[in-house]
Amino acid sequence: MKKFEEILNKINFKKAIKLYITISIILVLICSFTMAYLSRSSISMAIGYNKAAESFEKTGLTESVKSTLSKLAADSKDVVNIIAVDKDNNILFKANSNLINSDNKFILTPYEANKKYLKDEKGTLYKVVKSDNIVLNKNYLKNHEKEVSDINEESYYERDMKAEKINMVNYLVKKDTKDKVFIVRNATPIPYMKGAMEAFGIILGLIFMVYWVGLALWVYKDANKKKMNPALWGLVALLTNLVGLIIYSMYKQNNKLCHQCGSLQSKENIFCTLCGEKLNESCEKCGNIVGKNDSYCSKCGNKL
Repeated sequence: MKKFEEILNKINFKKAIKLYITISIILVLICSFTMAYLSRSSISMAIGYNKAAESFEKTGLTESVKSTLSKLAADSKDVVNIIAVDKDNNILFKANSNLINSDNKFILTPYEANKKYLKDEKGTLYKVVKSDNIVLNKNYLKNHEKEVSDINEESYYERDMKAEKINMVNYLVKKDTKDKVFIVRNATPIPYMKGAMEAFGIILGLIFMVYWVGLALWVYKDANKKKMNPALWGLVALLTNLVGLIIYSMYKQNNKLCHQCGSLQSKENIFCTLCGEKLNESCEKCGNIVGKNDSYCSKCGNKL
């Protein structure tokens, strides 16, 4: 234990905290930039999607909107097709011939009673994805097995359709004309993203662990310096973290620090129990503790 305390006393916690914060910020920034770089295609798609959505809702299916949708489909390898239909499901625009070939209509209906899934007339399944999940969705999954499992659990998926691919679909609606735009995408995983997210999680865990243990070590060192049962207070901080730190700070405030030896003493002590240093002034007649500015003793009334 003495060896441990010697090592701990050599640590400059002020410098250690600055170093910890600097390294933590650098690691978080590196991880954030790495994930942003890996997701650049999806982020670009999200920007294009939002641009197309705003234009479509304001002006409808203009040539400018069609151009934006075509570029969105061409630039993203995840987009299977982008299809615009009128209120009668007649196809007004298509980025390519995927899923529809030479069809004139594109009709999606709820799959059984499940509103999360749609199917077209050919039986292809689509999972409805909210617009705010245009980036963070199944791009991070390896395959669509979970989706199949979800439908199986709800008894909506026929066993002879297990080989069918499930596409994701985002859709836009022009309220006045009832025109709709369907953006159909594959559930393609972003390369290296799963590993990057796991690494980021490990790094965040290490940062948090260093903070948690570091706080307990600081409390131990401070309590040892003030002769306050460091093992007890260090354990309290290790188990409760900030709660323990608050309790420890309140306990120190309710006591008095000896300026001679640095130990924590009761406010009622006249002398330090470790070094004998005088901590408080006292009445010569009754020994009651008095303040430096008091003229009379509050207990016996003796003139000071």
